[in-house]
Amino acid sequence: MQLRRRQFEIIQEHALRDIPYECCGLLAGVRQPTHKGEYENVVYEIAPCANVLYSGREHGFEISFSEYIDIEREAASLGFEIVGSYHSHIDLAAVPSNSDIDFARPGHSMIIISIENMQPSSVTSWYRRDEGGFHQEAIRIVE
Repeated sequence: MQLRRRQFEIIQEHALRDIPYECCGLLAGVRQPTHKGEYENVVYEIAPCANVLYSGREHGFEISFSEYIDIEREAASLGFEIVGSYHSHIDLAAVPSNSDIDFARPGHSMIIISIENMQPSSVTSWYRRDEGGFHQEAIRIVE
């Protein structure tokens, strides 16, 4: 997965601003083939979203269907698609929870930023395979 440094900073700022709740957002870009015959999601735009989970926003998130559709349309108008999402974990490891696994679509990347003691402690990205399951992927920050 690849994204620009400023986008990475915006995700961190969003996570800190939304404490004590999990933040969430969508990643728009392109799925690009690599020289190894795999795919890498290249992020060109990020879209911070409202966490509309009714109960339990401290350890969960939900993006409204209408907001997802609006962002998907705007991404398409720019020649992009939704290639993933991001969210924070408050005082939990940056690994997918069961609800995270249910949210992710095949081919999408999921960035998780762990917040401990009111500070970012780790950031990981997880790729949802087309055939199911996740694997951790490298985050490449570009200028």
